[in-house]
Amino acid sequence: MNKKFFIIFVLTVFVVSFASVSLADDIEERVKALEQHVDKHITHAEGPALMNGIDIAAGITMSVQTTSGHDENTVPSEDSTIGIISADFEVSKSLGDNGLAFFSFDAGDGSGLDTSILSTYWGTNGDGEYDGTAADNFTLLEAWYEHAFVNGMVVFTVGKLDMTNYFDGNNVANDGSTQFLADGFVNSVGIEFFGNNPAVRLTISPHEMVDISFGAQSNDWNNLDEMNFYIGEAVIKPKIGGLEGNYRIHAWTNMTNHFEIADTETDQEHDSGYGISLDQQITDSLTLFVRADSADKKLNEIDFVWSGGLAVSGSLWNRSSDVLGIAYGEAQLSSDHHDLQTDPGDETHFEAYYSVAVNEHVAISPDVQIVTNANGDDSFETVWIWGLRGQFTY
Repeated sequence: MNKKFFIIFVLTVFVVSFASVSLADDIEERVKALEQHVDKHITHAEGPALMNGIDIAAGITMSVQTTSGHDENTVPSEDSTIGIISADFEVSKSLGDNGLAFFSFDAGDGSGLDTSILSTYWGTNGDGEYDGTAADNFTLLEAWYEHAFVNGMVVFTVGKLDMTNYFDGNNVANDGSTQFLADGFVNSVGIEFFGNNPAVRLTISPHEMVDISFGAQSNDWNNLDEMNFYIGEAVIKPKIGGLEGNYRIHAWTNMTNHFEIADTETDQEHDSGYGISLDQQITDSLTLFVRADSADKKLNEIDFVWSGGLAVSGSLWNRSSDVLGIAYGEAQLSSDHHDLQTDPGDETHFEAYYSVAVNEHVAISPDVQIVTNANGDDSFETVWIWGLRGQFTY
């Protein structure tokens, strides 16, 4: 059996098996909303400000990270302490019974542990990086209109979209400001998302347990007749033993030109890949998650990534709003890239965080990450990253 399929199979069976033997009581029925994705918008969380039917919300995320053991590596031959701050301002307004308009701005400062300090495939801070220029430090992040048809069974969205809000979701590993901090635990690094760009999204929900979504995106506002990125995803949302689960399978293609790893003189019209993202409650307090993605080995330095982990609610120790998260992931070198390296090795990433809810508006999260074989270099010494994140919403 192919190694990649074997890993996906084992991880999936692991999650389903745990869920099927759970003896926990049934949890409350989920509220079915127009948004059929894991929603990271502040305005869609509980308690946004309401002004004449307009929802307004804002949030600030601060994080500081320091490396340990990086001084053993040739570049940069010293450990570093780096911070990032970001602020989000979001506005949404219902238009009629079935329409919704939304826009958000993002501002920030700090480059984080960027490639000049610690270059990895996985990434170390999914909350963003800011290069110090005015254009990058303040930007229109999203702006879109959404309309629901057939009693909410069909939802169409158009505008400047963040496609990760609709695809490759995960209930416990999908938000760098509140959950895992490393990019590869926020979204798969095996999918070539374009970032926030002009796009359309269509979700069809023929049954309360099934969503089918399609998306198309361009990487250039001045060339909208060419949609360069396409993605489709099916989500099954069963309740196993009365506990919530989300089983996603997706496939994508990127129509921009790519050069082959082993032959940089030869380009290919497009890259493509497929993968899964699963989360399953095991008890009311414990949720497991799994991600895996595969891409073309001729065009990518890494052609298979996988991760798995858990999130535990603090309700077990009478801290119901606290969360403990633990995850492990691997970025595997493609055979073509592996053969070109002097000392190749698959990059691995471990992360654990504990989110302390100070009150309903403030959460503080100590975080630790361990990176081995950064950027596929087996000679790269293991680096520990100690972090502290603060999230403030109002």
